[in-house]
Amino acid sequence: MGERMKTDIVLYERIYQLIRSQIECGLLPEGSKLPSRADLCEEFHVSAKTVRSAVERLAEEGLIETSQRKLAVVRGSVQAEEKHDNAYLLVDKALAVDLFHTGRLICFPVIEQGIRLCTGEEWKIPLAIAEKMDPADSLSFWRCSRKLWRFFIARNGNDLILRVVDSLGFSKIDPLPGTLELRKSYLADIKKLIQYISCGGRPEKFRFEDMSFLYGLSDEGTLGTNLYRVAPDSPLRTDLMGLEQQIRSAEERYSRVYMDILGLIDIGRYQPGDRLPSHLELQKAYKVSADTTNKAIRVLQDWGVVTARRGSGIYVAMDLEALKKAPIPEKMIACHLRRFLDSIELLSLTVREVALHAAVSATPDEAKNLKAALRRHWNEEYMYQRAPVALLEFITQHIQYKALREIYQVILENYRISRCIPKLVTPLKTDKNAEIHQRVMETAEHLLVEDKEAFSEKTSELYRDIQQMIIGECKKLGYWQIAEQVYDGGALWQERNILKPACKKEALTKLKPNGFYGRTKKTEYNNR
Repeated sequence: MGERMKTDIVLYERIYQLIRSQIECGLLPEGSKLPSRADLCEEFHVSAKTVRSAVERLAEEGLIETSQRKLAVVRGSVQAEEKHDNAYLLVDKALAVDLFHTGRLICFPVIEQGIRLCTGEEWKIPLAIAEKMDPADSLSFWRCSRKLWRFFIARNGNDLILRVVDSLGFSKIDPLPGTLELRKSYLADIKKLIQYISCGGRPEKFRFEDMSFLYGLSDEGTLGTNLYRVAPDSPLRTDLMGLEQQIRSAEERYSRVYMDILGLIDIGRYQPGDRLPSHLELQKAYKVSADTTNKAIRVLQDWGVVTARRGSGIYVAMDLEALKKAPIPEKMIACHLRRFLDSIELLSLTVREVALHAAVSATPDEAKNLKAALRRHWNEEYMYQRAPVALLEFITQHIQYKALREIYQVILENYRISRCIPKLVTPLKTDKNAEIHQRVMETAEHLLVEDKEAFSEKTSELYRDIQQMIIGECKKLGYWQIAEQVYDGGALWQERNILKPACKKEALTKLKPNGFYGRTKKTEYNNR
């Protein structure tokens, strides 16, 4: 029952996110009807309770309108925003600057990549959105503009990227209206961009006029106004509280704890009989609540991986051979693998400018300490390839914007998932691991001599190459297709009916004979 409940929670969030994304990207236009709840249950292979939860949340946010014995009707994201009655509010200037600069560093490269991915008939969607932008109606105009850019973000087909961008709350902030002439010029630029890129132009070659002043930002990046029209749940009202919770689902917060412990056992960090950190130590290490660590340890106990002795502690009960026979649901492993791959993609897209930002606050002494730590990891404490993790930790620690640091903390924690995936990392010092370690050392050397541009460039190249290496290894191990089927990334942006099932039986059963860790517990899905 517990496993079914966790699955329902995951699917409820997937269904909600999917329908919300299709509405906000204009793929489900205002006035269109959702399938019946019975049809949604059949489509997603979930309970009526799961569908009801997703539909109720969409209705609460004003995205759909429901009534008894009638199909839910899409209201549209603009109408949803009006329901929330955005009000003018004086906000903390430092908080607003933090959010806006974080948005630049995260959203700009993601949008550029989404534009680069668009081909052929796909351009009809942003063109249709642009046609609805009426410069005479400033409020509707800028909200349609956000819908346009959100389509390009969604075009990456990456659920984590969407959640990260949504957590920043820009869809809940209305800019200053600007002049009518400015809006006309901006719309003309958008149409030129679509025409230029759809005919083969490169997005990085096209330059827009900087519109930051509509949010009160000056050329120096300071804030000229702190009066904004924002929704009640905007981060500008909540002081970034709960940002990490918006990015992660409740299930993710405790599943990453037990999956990381499984990974540490798999690479030999913990042996049978070893005492694990206490609940309090786990809470500090993973920055989670007591309830979260209790749930995580209970799952490991159910699988027989650990035992808990009252007044004594938590102990490893399985060796690697026994772990291969543990009844770990294959879908759970697949979901973690997809989260890892999504995080690597977000990292590779954004790390160049983020590394440059972090390098500004790093001192030569700190760079020297980084190199010393890298040498120690390789020569004295080697268990698996730690160098890229250590570099990412360093960058994250030196990020000056609170919102950006929280996002990169999530990326960092998800990066560590790699050690939970059997055969993806090795405790041996291979030639490939030695090459990566050397590249990280050379990257840190640029920081030591204060060549920040070279540090940024080399960091970006490093993580792009690691991403491609991981994708290649996943394909070789048979993991890639399994990870892709965790959710349909194309459904986040493609113009079509509500989704195909989030997970398909045939994809999840295409495991190698012994699954991931070994014999996995089969999770049943209906074929369509």
